[in-house]
Amino acid sequence: MEHPMDAVIVGAGPAGIGMALTLDKLPGIRYCILESDRIGESFRRWPQQTRLITPSFHSNPFGLADLNAVNEPSSPAIYTGAEHPSGEQYANYLGFMAQAHQLPVVSGCKVQQVQALSDGGFHLVTEKGPLATRFLIWATGEYQFPDLQPFPGASLCPHYAQVSSWADFDAPACTVIGGYESGVDAAFHLVQLGKQVRLLVRKSTWDPDGSYDPSLSLSPYSRERLYQAVDSGRLEIVFGVNVVKVVRGSAGNWRVRAADGRHWECAQPPILGTGFLKGGGARQIADLWEWNEEGRILLSDADESTRTPGLFLVGPQVRHDHRIYCFIYKFRQRFAAVASQIAQRLDSDPSALQGQGGAWGPFGNSDCCEGCEC
Repeated sequence: MEHPMDAVIVGAGPAGIGMALTLDKLPGIRYCILESDRIGESFRRWPQQTRLITPSFHSNPFGLADLNAVNEPSSPAIYTGAEHPSGEQYANYLGFMAQAHQLPVVSGCKVQQVQALSDGGFHLVTEKGPLATRFLIWATGEYQFPDLQPFPGASLCPHYAQVSSWADFDAPACTVIGGYESGVDAAFHLVQLGKQVRLLVRKSTWDPDGSYDPSLSLSPYSRERLYQAVDSGRLEIVFGVNVVKVVRGSAGNWRVRAADGRHWECAQPPILGTGFLKGGGARQIADLWEWNEEGRILLSDADESTRTPGLFLVGPQVRHDHRIYCFIYKFRQRFAAVASQIAQRLDSDPSALQGQGGAWGPFGNSDCCEGCEC
């Protein structure tokens, strides 16, 4: 079958847009980005009060990339005017980058089926018709794939990813389950709104045992806000809680049960800050990946599926040994590795990718988001 596309990227979040900006450096490559909704849709679905936990700062003139940027020269700090942008602000930054670089984004085009062809390449069935491509890059993220069943009765509880605004919770007291980023963020904002909050956690994630990697322990931004919430006197943290069930009580309340026999009564459903499905959106094509016993995707050194040649993964699900690439400043380092592999197999000139990756070097136009020329 003829391949009308050299590469197709599925997903137009930071992983998809960043990957596209990297592919765009390769001369003559035919590619497109398919997005089931809008550019940056996951960020647009964040609660109104949520902010990026990694700070944005315009350090480009000094040879350093903004932590939340999707390419070397741009800076969300300049575009949004915020150190910790909101979801809507960051989504608009992604849309600006796509427009400024004239990226071939096809919005409202959900991929319904993926078939790996026996002679190489892929056949895609989309809402806007079939499409064939030689390489497929999966960039669907994880926010739109929350873990809604971490324990029995979880379906009675709103998940962090289902909240539009913390102001929608009108009860004077709230219970939050989960002690990592989403649980702490929920607790902080509810305390800010004057609520009494009970935070149920298995262990402290803000006192790491020698690890300050925000992929493994609470980020400094969240830790600072947690201490503010504790100082308010309106936050109670209960440690050592392994929630095994939530049930509806006869009096119309909710009861949270822990493995050690403890339980807590709630006047309204407890809020789940329990994270997202392992593999996130990559589970949409689960049979094309090889999975380990922990439910993680196995990848080659070039982030390619070990089961399906030509299929690459970019974004927060990428892992190599003990390295976790679940922040933008981490997974953007992998874009050049994927693009280099594709360039080699297309007999394209990969020299345009030199200097991109873990150490980017000088950046050219540092005023990208004030009239993009980069």
